[in-house]
Amino acid sequence: MKRTALLLALAMAAPAAFAAGLSKQYKNWDRTPEAYFLTNAERAEWKKLTTDEQAQNFILDYKSKRGPEFEKMLKDRVAVADKYFSSGETKGSETLRGKVIIVFGPPSGIDQSKGGGGARGVDPNAQGTGGGKDGSLTMSSGGASPIGSAPAAQTRVQLPTMTFIYDAEHAPKAIGKAFKAEVNMISSTYQEPADASDLNAKFEAVAEASLHPEAESKPPAPPAQN
Repeated sequence: MKRTALLLALAMAAPAAFAAGLSKQYKNWDRTPEAYFLTNAERAEWKKLTTDEQAQNFILDYKSKRGPEFEKMLKDRVAVADKYFSSGETKGSETLRGKVIIVFGPPSGIDQSKGGGGARGVDPNAQGTGGGKDGSLTMSSGGASPIGSAPAAQTRVQLPTMTFIYDAEHAPKAIGKAFKAEVNMISSTYQEPADASDLNAKFEAVAEASLHPEAESKPPAPPAQN
């Protein structure tokens, strides 16, 4: 009798336990390109969600806060990242260099150095010539880019870097000045920031500014008259 009661209790508890947590559809949404504009506060809020309904409402609110042009802008930039940075089954938009393009927009130039250790996982002959305000990104390559793997911990090599150059015109208004975003090319599918704290701070600044799209679209104020 006691065993029967225990089995019934477990059977009743199972659905509730299964429901406590996001489904596969939403579980890793915060790591997708669609979520690149999440602020740190929003990411913390996302981690507290426990149901798909909460996740759905959160995503709708996330997009609504960023204005009617947000989804189209995001779609266009994801397409550019996928076109130029995809490798094998890995989409370019899901890599760090893809995230740079998506969050900051097209750069004024791209410089790729071979590095002292040779180009692991990237084409050492690839050159970037920057992008335009229309989201285009011109790349030329002297050959195919093999997929490499991260070097072993004991291996010391000077990794090739890809530097995204943003002049004052191409820089996001949230940053407000020319800057560079350097990415260490571990492989064509995996990269790490040369300066993680600086890059993350810039990502956060643009994410915060995306909450106020009307400010981003306003023309600069005219200089004060004496």
